[in-house]
Amino acid sequence: MASAVPGWLRGLWKRLSIETGDGQRDTETQVFYLQTSTCFGDLRIPIDRPGLTQASFSSLALADALALSRQQGFAGITQFEQGCCQWMRYIDYQPPQPVRDIGLLYWDNDILIEEGIDQIYREEWQKVDDGNGDYTALVLTEALTDDPSSHSATNWQASLVIAGDYFVYTQNRSFSLPSNGSLTDCLLQATAPEKQQDYLACEISFGRCRSGRVPWEIQRSTIPWREGSALWSASDLTIDLENQRVLQATHQNDSDEVERKMQQEIREWQIWEWGTGQVFVF
Repeated sequence: MASAVPGWLRGLWKRLSIETGDGQRDTETQVFYLQTSTCFGDLRIPIDRPGLTQASFSSLALADALALSRQQGFAGITQFEQGCCQWMRYIDYQPPQPVRDIGLLYWDNDILIEEGIDQIYREEWQKVDDGNGDYTALVLTEALTDDPSSHSATNWQASLVIAGDYFVYTQNRSFSLPSNGSLTDCLLQATAPEKQQDYLACEISFGRCRSGRVPWEIQRSTIPWREGSALWSASDLTIDLENQRVLQATHQNDSDEVERKMQQEIREWQIWEWGTGQVFVF
């Protein structure tokens, strides 16, 4: 399948509805899908998910942990050919499934329809923002190369996709989930609270780069207590266009400023796409 993503698919979308093969229809799950020229990020939060804005992984009751486990989200690269679109999931909040994420896309007036090919479903999508042609995709991997097609699903650590002023950030777990089943199944089978926390430690966050209450404001996230906070500080970023990378300084939580600087680590993001760069200027 070819990898070129048409211009009309790029930007930020919200899902209006989904109908599945068993006849169920969902219009309430909050879904954000952001597509660049090559990469995508997708976040899906059930309407009944608890707020948990003051929580932490260690403080979660089992009922709240199970509620979080019903969230969905993924990130990776997109391939498009003859009206069919396949989303290659390199990071997935849920365990990997044996079927492809592939659908037939067509228009019904100004609503984009997606019909499943390997699965029976029908989704309706509405574009929120086309990004004004300004798209950026950053990928953090275990081993960097100049060829995006050479990356496997196993070495994506994190990704950031941007369309205009919107972003979707994805941070993978440090281990792979077992295939099939659901994240809820994984939690119910975990015997230690620490293991449950590890299962939930996959962040997919949606937000605004410059137009939020703070720069890079996370507005919705699989980790609810991240909502309202900043994804990162622009002062911690170094843009290196010559080497097609963005360097991010990260800090350990420490009250001593000198010690904090000594514990600084650098994350090296590979630039897969670069737009105007304006969202990085404050």
